[in-house]
Amino acid sequence: MIYKAILKHGYSEFIIEILEYCDSKDLINREQYYIDLLKPEYNILKKAGSRLGSIQSEETRARMKGRKRSEETRIKMSSSKAGENHPMFGKLHSKKTLSKMSSSKLGDKNPMFMKKHSEETLAKLVAAKKNKCQKIEVTDLTLNKTTIYDSIREAGRALDINQARISVYFKNNQESPYKGRYIFKKVQ
Repeated sequence: MIYKAILKHGYSEFIIEILEYCDSKDLINREQYYIDLLKPEYNILKKAGSRLGSIQSEETRARMKGRKRSEETRIKMSSSKAGENHPMFGKLHSKKTLSKMSSSKLGDKNPMFMKKHSEETLAKLVAAKKNKCQKIEVTDLTLNKTTIYDSIREAGRALDINQARISVYFKNNQESPYKGRYIFKKVQ
């Protein structure tokens, strides 16, 4: 809002001014005093101290900063940015932007640079991957053989079939043999 107003009216129409020097412990109260007195046009919040401005006790404010939002609030926040409401809906990043995003995670900029996962973390990652995988049974009608694979990916590799094709088979609830040869079934 301020940026647009500066572009519209010019820098000369705005001033930055220190209204009062005070102790940091009095900062929120003094900020609220000036918000109430001057009613500034460009303040988004009417209470000093961000979303915690209405809470006067330092202890309460400190406790609230670590507060987790309710599941209902998180769902509302998430859905407000879903689909057409998402700022990137229908847009693609340029190659230049993708390159910058990629290079920003290389070398010492990567949070895992020169670090290794602990054995415990590695075990958790492997277990999570196994739990996420869908076991499938593949019947090869040509060889008259049935094989159970730990995942769609594993079956795809073994049969030289793109795993996306197998996923589409399940998504479309196909029953006819894939390429006249393979029948896929999910294992419970």
